Amino acid sequence: MTIISSLLAIFAGICLYVGLLHLLIASARLKSALHFWFGLTCLLCASYILALIAKYKVTDVEDYINARKLASSLGFLFTIACVWFVALYTKFKPVRLLLALNSLYIICILINEVSPTGILYSKISRLSSISLPWGESITHPEGTLNPLFGFQFLGIISNVVFAFYACYRQYQRGEKQAALILGLSLAIFVGTIQYDRLMDLGVFKSLYLSEYGFLSFVVIMSLRLVKDLMQTVKLREQLIESERLRKIAVELERNRLARDLHDSVSQTLFTVATIAEALPRVWKRNPETAQEGLEELAQLTQGALAEMRNLLVELRPNGLVEKPLGELLQQLTKGIQGRASLQVITTVEGDHRSLSNEVKLVFYRITQEALNNIIKYAQATLVSVSLRSDSQEIVLRISDNGCGFDSDKIPSGHLGIAIMKERAESIGAIFHVSSYPGKGTEIVLSWSTAINKIGSGE
Repeated sequence: MTIISSLLAIFAGICLYVGLLHLLIASARLKSALHFWFGLTCLLCASYILALIAKYKVTDVEDYINARKLASSLGFLFTIACVWFVALYTKFKPVRLLLALNSLYIICILINEVSPTGILYSKISRLSSISLPWGESITHPEGTLNPLFGFQFLGIISNVVFAFYACYRQYQRGEKQAALILGLSLAIFVGTIQYDRLMDLGVFKSLYLSEYGFLSFVVIMSLRLVKDLMQTVKLREQLIESERLRKIAVELERNRLARDLHDSVSQTLFTVATIAEALPRVWKRNPETAQEGLEELAQLTQGALAEMRNLLVELRPNGLVEKPLGELLQQLTKGIQGRASLQVITTVEGDHRSLSNEVKLVFYRITQEALNNIIKYAQATLVSVSLRSDSQEIVLRISDNGCGFDSDKIPSGHLGIAIMKERAESIGAIFHVSSYPGKGTEIVLSWSTAINKIGSGE
């Protein structure tokens, strides 16, 4: 096998491999249309190069005409597939224009197949031999050009204008690197095609270069598509991971709400049902005790309603950010007071309506966590929740008369205080816990309003 044939066989093998690879990618539904058209383009390129090998090796005029007609038709089909690939890659898809451009090449294919000697020559008188610098010879025809060859020029010019305009549109859209890479590969490809046309017109006689332009287009764009594909796969993996974390967060929130419903509303309603069932019998024996039971029943019912309002507010996407912070805290404490045998004193002073949603949510969650801890561990009978604000800062104080604890000896499994500290730090607030065994606990959260002004650009 000669050097040219061996080299072209390697080129065809590369194009065949790349084409099959991208068709496989298309079957996996990863940008399937784009990779399908590029894979088809590569396979047509491989077929075209194999036809060129046959054209270079023949010595008979009739065999040369058949090989050249096959190569020309495959070249036209390659260009049709390439135009669709460019349209999909640049996202510039004027379907009617694309069909018109395809029709030009379909006419060229018909002319090439119907004409006895193909679209380029109306007559081939003989075959000559061109000697290459390293001593190898290739076949070159001598004959009369076909007047219908102008259709091929028209098709080439039209498709080239479309392809580079599509690159320009992609560049203007902001995809500059992608447009430049496609434009470079097309420029190399078009340059070699025009060089071959000058060869056909007899301007000079040398080695055809279109197969090298075909290969450069295939290799450059394949590397680019693989890079884009890897980025797409990485992004898809990130989206899958994000969706997984979202589902975990949703499940945790559902579990928390279910736990809150059980710990508060469900138990409260059970107590309400028990008292309501016993009241008729107690009323007959001791009306005064029954009256106290009715008052307790009313208090529990109001507490259950308040808890339900709190849970419904949290279930709504904007439930916590729509209401003022003071109103949210009052609703929280009302629900806690109804759930447990606690006296809760709530004091709200100042205007908190200008707080950012992030700050409001931190104050709400810390208050919620603190009150839940008081119910679980403090054994308190009196709780004070105070929210005060002025032009300098906002201060939240939560205190109880419970059993207290040693803040230096908090068990490792109790993460409530650590979580509250992290929430406070996330908005730049100061969090402080003061507690002693037998003397209750006080939590102070202070946040400077200057931070909010700086963050908002005031």
